[in-house]
Amino acid sequence: MWNSLKGRPVLGRIYQGKEPPQFVALFQPMVILKGGIGSGYKKLIEEKGAMGETYTTEGIALIRVSETSIYNNKTLQVDAVATSLSSTESFVLQSGNAMFTWFGNSSTYEQQQWAAKVAEFLKPGVAVKHCKEGTESSAFWFALGGKQSYTNKNTPQDIITREPHLYAFSFKNGLIQVTEIFNFSQDDLLTEDMMVLDTHGEVFIWIGQYVESKEKQKAFDIGQKYVEHANSIEDLSPHVPLYKVMEGNEPCFFKTYFSWDNTKSLVHGNSFQKKLSLLFGLRSEGAPRSSGNGGPTQRASALAALSSAFNPSSQQRLSNERPKSTGDGPTQRASALAALSNAFNPSLKPKTSPPSRSGRGSQRAAAVAALSSVLTAEQSGSSEFLRSKASNTAYKTDVDRIVITPAGPSGPSSPQSEAGESNVFHQEKDAAADGAPPDTDGAVAEAGEEETTENVGEATFSYDRLISKSTDPVRGIDYKRREAYLSDSEFQTVFGMTKDAFYRQPNWKQELQKRKADLF
Repeated sequence: MWNSLKGRPVLGRIYQGKEPPQFVALFQPMVILKGGIGSGYKKLIEEKGAMGETYTTEGIALIRVSETSIYNNKTLQVDAVATSLSSTESFVLQSGNAMFTWFGNSSTYEQQQWAAKVAEFLKPGVAVKHCKEGTESSAFWFALGGKQSYTNKNTPQDIITREPHLYAFSFKNGLIQVTEIFNFSQDDLLTEDMMVLDTHGEVFIWIGQYVESKEKQKAFDIGQKYVEHANSIEDLSPHVPLYKVMEGNEPCFFKTYFSWDNTKSLVHGNSFQKKLSLLFGLRSEGAPRSSGNGGPTQRASALAALSSAFNPSSQQRLSNERPKSTGDGPTQRASALAALSNAFNPSLKPKTSPPSRSGRGSQRAAAVAALSSVLTAEQSGSSEFLRSKASNTAYKTDVDRIVITPAGPSGPSSPQSEAGESNVFHQEKDAAADGAPPDTDGAVAEAGEEETTENVGEATFSYDRLISKSTDPVRGIDYKRREAYLSDSEFQTVFGMTKDAFYRQPNWKQELQKRKADLF
C-alpha cells in the first residue's frame, strides 16, 4: 500500500505498550483487551497448551483507567484479581451481565468520568454500579476471587529528558557512512541523503527525494539496525516507535523538532539547485521573491558581478546596455544562474579561448564579496543559528563537505588573494563534478550568532503585549521573534536566562521555551 501511494503516507511500526500520543489520539476511547481472534494468536496458544484469555462480553474482565488526556487515554485490561487494583486509579469490572466502576481514593474526577464512558462503551445500556474504595459489595470481591491487599502508589511514567539527535546516512561502495549533525535545522535535511532523527521516544527515518530506489527499500532495515545499536549504547528501547518519512510528506510531529519553513519544501531540485533558488529569491515556479530593504538592488549588483566574473567576454556588451525597467531582474538572474552552472560544471561551458589572467581574480573577489553582502543583508533580523561541524560517530568514515569562504574586502587583489580565490572555486568545481552540492552556509556562519539579536529594532514592549493571545497586541513587529522585543530584565524573568544564553541554545529548545511562554 505504501509503495502504491508513492510514499506519501507515513509508515510506522508500533509495539503494544509503546503507543505514541498521535496514535492514541486516533482512538476515542482506546481500550486494549486481552487475547486475540487471529490465527497467529490461536496457534501460539495451542503450541503452549495454555488457556486463552481472549475477552468476551460474558466473562470476567478488569480494566484499568489511569490517564485521561486526549493523547494518553489508554485503558488496559489487566488480570482480574484484587492485587491489580490501585488507589491512584479507577477501574471497570465486568462480571457476566453486571458492570462495576471502582474509584480509588486518590483517583481524579477525570478518571472517574472516563471509567463511566468505558463501561458504557463495553456494555451499552447496562446499569453500572459505582463504588468508591472502601465501600465495595461482596459481589465485587467475589468476581475478583476475594479481597486482597493492593498498592496505593503511583505508577512511574516514562519521562524523556534526552535531547534529540540527527544523523546523516549515505552509501558508498556498499558501505553505510554515518555522520551526526549538531545544532541541526531544516537546512540539514539534504535531498540526496537518508537521515535518522532519534528523539529517544521515537525514531524517524527521513528519506530525500534523490535517494536511490533500492536504498529507499532498505530504510526500515537501517532504522532497525540503528535501534539495536542505540539500545546497546544509550539504552534506547528496542520497541521504540519507528517511522518512515518521505521528503515533502513530513507530518507535524516530525516538523516540531525543527523551526519548519513550508516555503523551503516547495522548492524542487537537488541540494545545489535549492540553495540557488533560496539565495536568489527564485521559487520553483520561477517567480522572483523580494525580501525588502533594498534586496532586489543588492541582488542585481551581485548578479551583475557574478556574470562579469564568469563571462568576461560579455562584460563590454553588458556595460553598454542600460536596464530598461526593474522587470529585467529575472533575465539578469537567469544569466547569473547559467554562469554559476557553467562555473561549477566545466564540461557544460562553451568551448572558447581562455580569457586573459589579468583582472580575473579581482572580478571573482568582487563577485564573492557581493554574494557575501547579499547573504548578510538578507539574514539581518532573522534568527539563523550556527551549525556545528558534523563529526563521524559510528560505523565507517566521515563525510566531507566543502565550504565556500567569502573573499576579503573588494579592491586590488594581491597574488595571494587570487590564488586563494582560485583554490576556493577549484574546490567547488571538484565538488560539482563529484555530484556533491557546495555548502554555502559556511559563508555566513561566523556572523550567525550576532545576527540573532541584531536589527530587530531598539523598541521594547511589555510581555503582556507581546504574547500571541494578548488583548492589546503590538503591531509592526517580527511575530516570529516576539521574545527579542522584551527588555533585558523582563527577558530574564520570563525565560530565566539572558538573551545571549537563550540564543546559544539549540533551535528546538528555543522553540519549546517560546511555546511555553506563549511567544511563538
